[in-house]
Amino acid sequence: MNINGNPNAKIALVSLTDRGMATVRRIGEGLPRIVVQEFYIHEKALRLNQDHGEVQLHPQPQVHVFRRLRDIVPRLWQEYSVLIFVMATGIVVRQIASLIEGKDRDPAVLVLDEEGKFIIPLLSGHLGGANAWANHLAFQLGAQAVITTATDVRGLVAPDEYARRYGWKVEPLDHLPSVNRLLLEQGCLNVWPCYPLKSEEAWVNDEHYQFLPDKEKEKANVIISPFPDLPIKEDLIYLVPPILSVGVGCRRGISTEAVLEGITSAVEQIGASLKAVSGIYSIDLKYDEVGLIEAAKYLRVPFQTFPADELQAVIEKEQLNRSNFVNEKIGVDGVCEAASLLGTQKGRLILPKFKGRGVTVAISVENSLSWASGPETLTI
Repeated sequence: MNINGNPNAKIALVSLTDRGMATVRRIGEGLPRIVVQEFYIHEKALRLNQDHGEVQLHPQPQVHVFRRLRDIVPRLWQEYSVLIFVMATGIVVRQIASLIEGKDRDPAVLVLDEEGKFIIPLLSGHLGGANAWANHLAFQLGAQAVITTATDVRGLVAPDEYARRYGWKVEPLDHLPSVNRLLLEQGCLNVWPCYPLKSEEAWVNDEHYQFLPDKEKEKANVIISPFPDLPIKEDLIYLVPPILSVGVGCRRGISTEAVLEGITSAVEQIGASLKAVSGIYSIDLKYDEVGLIEAAKYLRVPFQTFPADELQAVIEKEQLNRSNFVNEKIGVDGVCEAASLLGTQKGRLILPKFKGRGVTVAISVENSLSWASGPETLTI
């Protein structure tokens, strides 16, 4: 069973009752060690369980005590990729209704009864992985997963489910229902990848997908590429792999808005989707630059910095642009181009230094999809 196993993923398990707390503990015991799990237990439930002693888990999860559910849910929504509520579905619906943003931004939300007999993937079934987690928990607990997604019910793997497994994004999201409807009606979708997929990939061997040669690209319902051709017809979606590494140099105290404006302009310059950005990279001197940190949070990508000597080595090896002004200020001939290359596994520079409002941006691209998956796929 494939679960999106991002090492940085965090799972919040929330219970209102003492029986629900016991189910939370059972779930916690069977979760993969690669994920971070934290318990949120209502103060009354915790008080009732004090005489039972602590259950030792590996690793021992952190336990948070709360008094009112509405006080913690908005924060959980922002901080965790998976929310597991052990309580009535209606309670959860009312708590999350005002927080829902979209398929590509909402966390996976699951609801269980306090005995752990039924599991409902309530939100983000495919892109968030809620359906996959429901199936895993059902196997672990001996429970029944109540999955209502049409493709899953018919035993089909939807394209957005494949996107989740690879860590890719969907563009545009509002075309997804039409494409999934085609899969249901025709039993097959046409796929054109800009990079070849390995022959052993499960998707390549899925009889419900026909992979097209370059000359038949116009017949595709699914295109795997970071460069969407606009406008996009209604029966077509792009699956966007994170293959663009963005290097950024900036003045001290740069605003988040200016950073995002510079990155967006640079990505548009090469005709790519912003969803193809794999990370933001800069020099160590900028490790605490709030504008860069917040821009990365907004794009939901990592922010990483490199020492000046590593950047200089890349500049000299690749014969990148040099700036006497930058050298005088920070002791290195440039930042953005070298940082973007260091952000790739095996990539090449496709957009040299691009000047924005207080920022310089460069973009490098991975040379193959083998380096372009997002979170690792965890088999459990």
